[in-house]
Amino acid sequence: MNDPEIDFIIKDKIDKLFQVCINNTGEYREYTDEELLKSCFIFTEVFMAKMHKYHKEKVDFDGLCKLAEEAGTSIHQTVLLFTGVDLHNIEK
Repeated sequence: MNDPEIDFIIKDKIDKLFQVCINNTGEYREYTDEELLKSCFIFTEVFMAKMHKYHKEKVDFDGLCKLAEEAGTSIHQTVLLFTGVDLHNIEK
């Protein structure tokens, strides 16, 4: 079960980041590879939650795991293709 306090904090932070990004049109910041990794991780968390909600009634657990693996691979390959950054090789 989700913690309502944590849910509120997450929603608030996402809303604030969205406002910064939407008002930043035309200006490009210099993001580090680590910031890209963290941003992709947040995106992947939201994406996987939405994917699970969409498929949970139609697909069994093994199928959901396969979908999650394919989605993760696709995100990784897309980032690598368009940025040259391999998220698996970023020093943590």
